[in-house]
Amino acid sequence: MFVETRPGARTTQDRATRIETNVVPIDKPLHAQSIKLINFWQRHRTDGRLLNRSQLPCREAASFLPSVFVLEPLDDDGYDWRLRVVGTTLTRWLDFDPTGMTIRDIYHPSTVDKDAGIYRMVTKEKRPHITQGRLSGINRDFLNLEIVHLPMEGANDREIMLLGCISIFAEN
Repeated sequence: MFVETRPGARTTQDRATRIETNVVPIDKPLHAQSIKLINFWQRHRTDGRLLNRSQLPCREAASFLPSVFVLEPLDDDGYDWRLRVVGTTLTRWLDFDPTGMTIRDIYHPSTVDKDAGIYRMVTKEKRPHITQGRLSGINRDFLNLEIVHLPMEGANDREIMLLGCISIFAEN
């Protein structure tokens, strides 16, 4: 059973399919928006620390914020993750707002463990992970995407979250 995140929010409760990732890792980003996000992330790393979530909502980030998402681990081992923020471009694209839902709520069961493993790697190793491919299960599998995953500090340097961005290539 899925729980609505707020009154009027849509969930995947009655959906027959869920998001399934069909992506492959790449060495460096190709999409201009991905490059812009990574450059922003690198500029805001200071004294060996990561970008802090409080630095994200700013004028410099305004152009890519509608395409970002922020995940927080729900357990110390990082086997489930909650979507804390989902940009407006992504919620329109998904046709529902998954903010507050977990990846187990919205991802296809066959991809949850693989994707959670990527999130654990990014946050534990504190390094970017970039993929390209498609997402299935949401009637958008015709779109060619690039997904950036970056580690980000939460309330303090011990709370590590995942900052992500989904960029759609123009040829779609």
